Amino acid sequence: MKLLFIIYDADLDNDVMEMLDLLGVNSFTKWDRVLGKGKNSEPKLDNSVWPGFNCALAVVISDDEQERIVQEFKKFSLRLDGRGFRVFVLPVLTAF
Repeated sequence: MKLLFIIYDADLDNDVMEMLDLLGVNSFTKWDRVLGKGKNSEPKLDNSVWPGFNCALAVVISDDEQERIVQEFKKFSLRLDGRGFRVFVLPVLTAF
């Protein structure tokens, strides 16, 4: 299994949620108003100096689903020129 950790600009929320639905992903954990700064981005700290914020998702998928789902997210990211959208793939070990 894999964990997709997805961080994206809050303005993209409707698009990302629609993509999850179209991809058949119906289990996830979502955080709203995520603050921070990426390696190649301006800070998003939801204040007057650094306005804006992100959302984050944790999605566990099977190894079989990984390629299909990651490829669709990659296409989405390319349409955005890579701005405001990142996907990290991590291995998942279940405790029980």
